[in-house]
Amino acid sequence: MQELHPFKLQLALPLFAEIPHSVPIVFALLEGNAPGRVFVDDPARPALALLSVDGAFCYLHGTGNPPILPQKLEPLLFETLLPHNPDREVALFTFDENWFQAAASLLAGRNMLTIGRKVFRFQPARFRSLPDWRGALPVDCRMEEIIEPDAHGQPQWQGVRLCRGENILGECRAVFAGRGEVEIDIHTAPQWQGRGYATLTASAFIEICLAQGLLPNWSCWPEREASIAIAKKLGFDPLPDAPVLYWAADMTE
Repeated sequence: MQELHPFKLQLALPLFAEIPHSVPIVFALLEGNAPGRVFVDDPARPALALLSVDGAFCYLHGTGNPPILPQKLEPLLFETLLPHNPDREVALFTFDENWFQAAASLLAGRNMLTIGRKVFRFQPARFRSLPDWRGALPVDCRMEEIIEPDAHGQPQWQGVRLCRGENILGECRAVFAGRGEVEIDIHTAPQWQGRGYATLTASAFIEICLAQGLLPNWSCWPEREASIAIAKKLGFDPLPDAPVLYWAADMTE
């Protein structure tokens, strides 16, 4: 497989046109909004692509049913990409069962775990039926918009933060944005958790997304029970888990 030049990433766009999850992450890379690398079988006419998104995961997809995967996929993941991953892990997503089984078979010698990532679909009508989040905002707190440089150095809205005086209690950010969708990331300072602040910041974030014509996306690992509960509360319906092949260096240490 050969790596696409950053100026030619659009060649891989058609392969991911109908993916059922991870849209803002995948298209953030393909649209040049996030760093990463793209490898294809044929740079002139790609029928298979592997995406490695910095700060996220790897995504494999293409044409053909059943899929035919090259033997070079394994060294590409473990010898080319893994050494540059500070987390020392490989997390590979596909977008249907045939592709997942083909990848699992090819990588069987690595003894990778199969994990289901929780993914959701946003229901705007349900969110709009909820009480206005401002009614739950503590009187001594304020919600601020986060404006920071984007991947091209231009000022851009990135999310919201909940503040009390000079203290930041929590934030909700668009960690990836692509094809009109944004991937949500929420962080609440440990000493302020359990008070509903994550729900407040996420509500304010989603409200701005809708005003800007952006579709919010929510996904998390299955152990993040609080995240799953907030997603359901704010109008996200759970979809079937997205299977991922996972390997980490500490699994063999």
